[in-house]
Amino acid sequence: MSDEHNARIREQFRLQAPTFTDTGVFASNLDWIVDLLAPEPGEQALDVACGAGHLGRALAPRLAHVSALDLTPEMLAHGDRIARDADLRNISFAVGDATALPWLDAQFDLVVCRLTLHQVADPAAVVREMVRVVRPDGRVGITDLVLDDADPDLIDRNTHLERLRDPSHGRTLSTDEIHGLLTDAGATPVSTDRRDNPLDVEDWMERSRTPEVDREEIRRQLDAELAGGPATGLRPSLSGDVRSMTHVWATVLAEPRPR
Repeated sequence: MSDEHNARIREQFRLQAPTFTDTGVFASNLDWIVDLLAPEPGEQALDVACGAGHLGRALAPRLAHVSALDLTPEMLAHGDRIARDADLRNISFAVGDATALPWLDAQFDLVVCRLTLHQVADPAAVVREMVRVVRPDGRVGITDLVLDDADPDLIDRNTHLERLRDPSHGRTLSTDEIHGLLTDAGATPVSTDRRDNPLDVEDWMERSRTPEVDREEIRRQLDAELAGGPATGLRPSLSGDVRSMTHVWATVLAEPRPR
């Protein structure tokens, strides 16, 4: 199942790689995240499942070095080009699986991921690996979409729409679930910050190359919610002909417990 899901991720993000620009949804909230991570000169960082390396590239000017790892070669090549154009020389990109990181234990001061856990087949394995490779006095930072609602029907509707838009979407977790994954992996969550991230619905679907038939279904369900129908967890709004929605993002910082 994991191999099948990873293949789906590689295919989706091969298609999406050119849309991972430094504007719009994929560049959202970087200053907010970097400030919360509080990088220090001289530190070594790892950006796990980095995509085009937006977070790693944002961290690089404030660190000694950033290693950035992802499953999709096209995403890494895109991020590497952007880094070279920006003359960022202290970030390196490597193909790899976030559930089996190719580093020894306790190698990094800061281990981060951004918009990863909702995408992968086994988020617990990713978090375990992140905690494994962080130094005893280091920290782990996870930024992701969150859905803090226990209604299983709402969760199902949300997952359905997210997968229509991007078939490689797994499931949006709650902040409590992220805390639990960190705790089970041997780390202690020390802070959680949330932020609303408004999106233009059409841009959101265009960047993932969503087929038109699926776009129509997404629009229909968002419009139904606006008319008083079932909630989707996407918090839609309408201004004239422009549909918007809002994801909630959370950044969770954690410290490894003594081993």
